[in-house]
Amino acid sequence: MEKARKKILFLLQHAPYGTSQTRELIDTIYAASAFEQNVQLLFTGEGLWQLIPHQHGGLIANKDISKLLGALSYYDIHALFVDSFSLASRKLDLTQLMLPVIPLDAVQMRALLHDADCVI
Repeated sequence: MEKARKKILFLLQHAPYGTSQTRELIDTIYAASAFEQNVQLLFTGEGLWQLIPHQHGGLIANKDISKLLGALSYYDIHALFVDSFSLASRKLDLTQLMLPVIPLDAVQMRALLHDADCVI
């Protein structure tokens, strides 16, 4: 009998550097994927800065977050979403982001949150 896959939505809402929260959450994302769960990511607020390419985390003795996120496709993680309000308020557009993401408005984000089995 095949196990049912849980739909796990991860909220990435912290800046890429300054604390270990982002790196630890990315490690958790990869662990969930390794256990063959249906992983989705929603970047919102300061978490959008994680999607900016060509970061140089090594300059501040950190792993480069963009490199960690660049491996998402190897883990079969393709459901990537961004909060369109957060995107606009930071004067960013989709062409400036390093990964293909789907912008969501407030209603769509509510539906995504409601549809998830677990939100982290």
